[in-house]
Amino acid sequence: MAWQSDRLSLSEAIGRLVELGLAVSADPDRQKQRARKMAGDAIDRMGDTTTTAEDRAMRKRDLLDGPKEFDRVRIDRSRRSKPIPE
Repeated sequence: MAWQSDRLSLSEAIGRLVELGLAVSADPDRQKQRARKMAGDAIDRMGDTTTTAEDRAMRKRDLLDGPKEFDRVRIDRSRRSKPIPE
């Protein structure tokens, strides 16, 4: 890297590294999709092969979406379902 030849103090070097890290920040939606795919792949590897494909797909969907009881408190999802009465 070009800035490595500069004589920087430790704080200046850290500052530049932080700036580079912030500039390269990944798209959060892409990260979510990647994490979901990785989780789905892991679920597929551990899935019960004696059940039907439809049943495995339903179980996988339930695991990836999480418990329905938590839908109303999740901030990363739109409110697709009605709130659960307390």
